[in-house]
Amino acid sequence: MGSSAMVLDPKPVSEPPPSLLSSKSDYLYGGDSASDEDDLYSRLKSLQRQLEFIDIQEEYVKDEQKNLKRELLRAQEEVKRIQSVPLVIGQFMEMVDQNNGIVGSTTGSNYYVRILSTINRELLKPSASVALHRHSNALVDVLPPEADSSISLLSQSEKPDVSYNDIGGCDIQKQEIREAVELPLTHHDLYKQIGIDPPRGLWALSLCRSILARTD
Repeated sequence: MGSSAMVLDPKPVSEPPPSLLSSKSDYLYGGDSASDEDDLYSRLKSLQRQLEFIDIQEEYVKDEQKNLKRELLRAQEEVKRIQSVPLVIGQFMEMVDQNNGIVGSTTGSNYYVRILSTINRELLKPSASVALHRHSNALVDVLPPEADSSISLLSQSEKPDVSYNDIGGCDIQKQEIREAVELPLTHHDLYKQIGIDPPRGLWALSLCRSILARTD
């Protein structure tokens, strides 16, 4: 009896799961890693552009700082130039606004003046002694408190009643003093009309101080 050959069915070949195929494909062909590299490169280029822009801004700021320093030096020199001319002493009365105020002079007149931007506004208190530009009357400095006692000697709270007739003799000297001290104060406009800068009479005060210095 012949035996029949037994035919065995081949075992079905199991296919790998899709996840394994995908991982293998990514490993062999790059997959997501190539995309990640593109993202990193784009990010790098973006950061480089931002860095270049920041460098440009930094150079611009440095140039502006140099310009501002030059402007500051010029402004400081201008302030020194203004304060170097002979100044008029006045008494601060009140602020009108941030840039203007009212100042009283030793002659009794009040002036509406411009206040220099460099002046510390906290020092501008009523009765504070201030320095005014002789031509524009702009307030250019605030004097220290110890100067008030000296300045008060220049102003009189009450008008004296002494006349030239009460002073005996020295008629020529009295006339010269009137022409040098009194007339420039009482007829200031006449001096301007003829183009003469009227003297301020401070030489008389200087003479008195010189006499005091020479005597005990």
